[in-house]
Amino acid sequence: MEVESGESSLRKRKWERPPAVAVTTHQEQAKEQSPLTLATLKVVKEEAEKRGNRISHGVIVKYFDNTDAPYDWLLPGWVAEERYVPSGRKGLGRIYKYYCDPTGHMYYSKRVVLFAWKKMNIICLDT
Repeated sequence: MEVESGESSLRKRKWERPPAVAVTTHQEQAKEQSPLTLATLKVVKEEAEKRGNRISHGVIVKYFDNTDAPYDWLLPGWVAEERYVPSGRKGLGRIYKYYCDPTGHMYYSKRVVLFAWKKMNIICLDT
């Protein structure tokens, strides 16, 4: 299908593939993370192995800590996990976010994390 020069560029973009997601290996990420974060990641991976969780084909998992911009509200040693799950034939997908404390317990939203901190009498001050 050809697009004439008078048609909008939106129609052209409709048929283009989305850009590929850059994949970083765990070793590349590990070089940039603190010792507390690395200890939490080790616990998280051990818990996942214990449960027998396996990552489905095409799922990309990335880990972030409080040194990364969108997660600067996290306490040291806490880890945010993002899972990109592709769906459909257009390459679109969804990002699922999980938060892990240093003991390996997983929380499913920022709101739940802040509530847990409140129960533990941890005060989080935004600057």
